Amino acid sequence: MKTRVPRHFVAALIGGGAVLGVAGCSTPEPALGGTTATVTIDGSDTGGAHAVRCRQNGWSWYIDTTEKDNGFTAVLSTGGDVTAESVDFRGVGGFTGSFWADNIGDAEVTGRDGSYTITGKADGTFAGKPSEAVTAEFRIQANC
Repeated sequence: MKTRVPRHFVAALIGGGAVLGVAGCSTPEPALGGTTATVTIDGSDTGGAHAVRCRQNGWSWYIDTTEKDNGFTAVLSTGGDVTAESVDFRGVGGFTGSFWADNIGDAEVTGRDGSYTITGKADGTFAGKPSEAVTAEFRIQANC
């Protein structure tokens, strides 16, 4: 006795394989050099270009380093004038600290279309003196 496989099952199986094949060939995130940012803390370079991921959700741009332990996350608002909402540093150039609009520090943004420069002041500490609170000047130039 022969077992027949319904045609709709075969079509679904082939269609699912095609979807997986297309997903497997999707474009990966750009390599280092495609989306990078340079950072200075108190005028000192923090190690050249940092690899970053940039994504937009509504009017907000999120820029964060691929390295979570020694990196940063910046959030910009692009509804109308581009403004900095927050910047969180995690061990960048030995500095860990934050800027939060209308709360901690201050910052401004220039640029557009994925190329932004964020300058300002953030409150935090340096690794060499973790118990000493400081306000550090920062500059981030991101090319998303």
